[in-house]
Amino acid sequence: MSDNVFKDLETPLDVSAHNIGSLDLRGTYSTQDIGTARMIFKLVNHDDLKLDLVEAYIFLSSETLKSEARAELDKENGQITYILSDEEIKHAGSVYAELYLRYIDGQALSVHKFHFKIERALIDQDLEIVDLVYSDTFKNVIEQHQKNFEEIEAEMYAQLAKYRNLQLELISRGFEKLRKGEQTKILAYGDSLTYGYDIYSADKRPADTKPTSNGTKHTRERASVTYPEALELALKQVYSNVSTQNWGYSGDTVTSSFAKWDGTNPGADITLFMLGHNDSKNAQESISDFISGYKKIIERALSWGSGVIFLTPPKQKNAVDFTVDVYSQAVIQLAKEYQAPVVDMAELTEGIPASFYSDSVHFNGRGYDFIGKKLAALFLNKTILNISKVKAHDALNVVKETSGIQFNENCTMSVSEYFPTEDATETGKGVALVLKNGGKVYFSFYAEEANLLYLPSLYAGSKTLNLKVEMNFSAETANNAISYSFGTTSARIMNKPLKSVTYTTADLNWYSSAALFIDGRINASKLMYAPRRGYYTVSIENLDTYAVNLFGLEFRNAHAAIFGNNALYTLGSFAGDILTLAAGNYELYSDNAVNMPFAGKALATLEIYVGGSNRKLFRVTNLSTRISYEGTYNPTSSSQVFWRESITNIGFSALQEQIYMLQDKIEGLEGLK
Repeated sequence: MSDNVFKDLETPLDVSAHNIGSLDLRGTYSTQDIGTARMIFKLVNHDDLKLDLVEAYIFLSSETLKSEARAELDKENGQITYILSDEEIKHAGSVYAELYLRYIDGQALSVHKFHFKIERALIDQDLEIVDLVYSDTFKNVIEQHQKNFEEIEAEMYAQLAKYRNLQLELISRGFEKLRKGEQTKILAYGDSLTYGYDIYSADKRPADTKPTSNGTKHTRERASVTYPEALELALKQVYSNVSTQNWGYSGDTVTSSFAKWDGTNPGADITLFMLGHNDSKNAQESISDFISGYKKIIERALSWGSGVIFLTPPKQKNAVDFTVDVYSQAVIQLAKEYQAPVVDMAELTEGIPASFYSDSVHFNGRGYDFIGKKLAALFLNKTILNISKVKAHDALNVVKETSGIQFNENCTMSVSEYFPTEDATETGKGVALVLKNGGKVYFSFYAEEANLLYLPSLYAGSKTLNLKVEMNFSAETANNAISYSFGTTSARIMNKPLKSVTYTTADLNWYSSAALFIDGRINASKLMYAPRRGYYTVSIENLDTYAVNLFGLEFRNAHAAIFGNNALYTLGSFAGDILTLAAGNYELYSDNAVNMPFAGKALATLEIYVGGSNRKLFRVTNLSTRISYEGTYNPTSSSQVFWRESITNIGFSALQEQIYMLQDKIEGLEGLK
């Protein structure tokens, strides 16, 4: 029992729209009722007021007072109690008041108006009262809100830390399952670009007959292949137990997407998110709606047990709509917040031709196939979490721990003092990967520069070769980055980078008869390069009966390797067509080589320069006769090389000597006269 003494004014209050007058409490307090002036209100029919969700406030008003304060609410008994503060009791006169109930969802309810009096005590007759607008709980409200804010902020950081930890654990576990060859599911989640929307191409397919989780049916046609299908097809070359599932729906934003796929956990190990294109066009949704809606989808996936990877919206065909880029930047920031990997899809699709699109936004089968097979690099070798980044003059060796390569059962590691590689495994011995017949190895990397040429470093002890090199699982390639880098004035007439090539015995370097080098024997028609920055997978497969020793994959700048090398390449005996040789300087033994300016066999030097539209300039010197020639080749006007004999310093000196001899003879004849 409380020892406090109070002067109480009590009254029941019936909450009703009919009680609109002010209720007289029929009582008076004194300005000396300090801490004892208490009002008690008993709420009639309080069961309908949901008091467990409410707080009570009292507003007081007089000629000198304006005050709002929180009252004590006994929710079980429906009783509200308020004690006038030391400041409020000083304000003598008639006081008009109103009781409010405020709900946590923002609703408010006026319970009743009432009034009472405060008489000035004799001891307070000379007290000067200053007009005051006063809120007893203002400071308390600030403190409470600050406390609530800090609690909410702490809860937010705790939740974010929880999801970050989940992401770290789940993405690592997903990649671990892949590496171990366990059943692994990759979920592709997004809009029409994930679904594979294509309503124009001749090879389009009918709408997917499988509805979304909430029963929404697909209504739009699909391309001949979707990017999740292409991704699975590529990954199954390495991981037989991997599968993909397509959770894309045409027209979806983050808001509309959530409900379509809610309620059913797909059991994915890794989820690829690609949303934002439709959100950027939706006038009813702001960037704030996009971010908050995306967070709900992300956290649901993590709660379902799936690690996440973000894909920004890809490049559009029209290349003039920059609204999507704002949403791409938001996706990148979300990835940072959840500490998740992110792929810039505008970069990944940079340089793809218009023929990859079915309309200004969506792709056809070739475009979706390109995307899916490019994305395969994220899951191979060291994965997107730690993928090897390469540029000109870098090399990837065949040591798994450093390059993260993967290979099949027809490959074995070997060490030998004869291998030219570093002694990473045994002192004084290099490392090689022996590719027996059917042996296949996969390198995945991120090219940090465009036009990056690559070539396997190998030794074929049998002196025979049948080696297939493939880029991005033979997906169609993007265009070259810079046309002038390849000696042409138009990128449209250039040869595209090769998606695959087979090196044969004829490509082995002549002086060792067993090694593959970037030189004149491998002409431009067989050089492979990554045309743009980004993710790549290169596979090397031995189709020959005999094994080859693979030392690694080496990288060069394509322009420098093809056109900027001033070394004199020794070709040995050459009977081929000089038009097939790349730009450079050569020493060769011409064995009736095609398009040479002289017939027969002779040792010669050859310089080749390439201009626009594949025009070529040749300079040849027959080292036996010391006769030099200059030739021009313009494929737009003729298929022939036009030659003319040029005068060299040696030839000029010999001619000058003959002139001097003739002059001497003439002078001798004149003397006889």
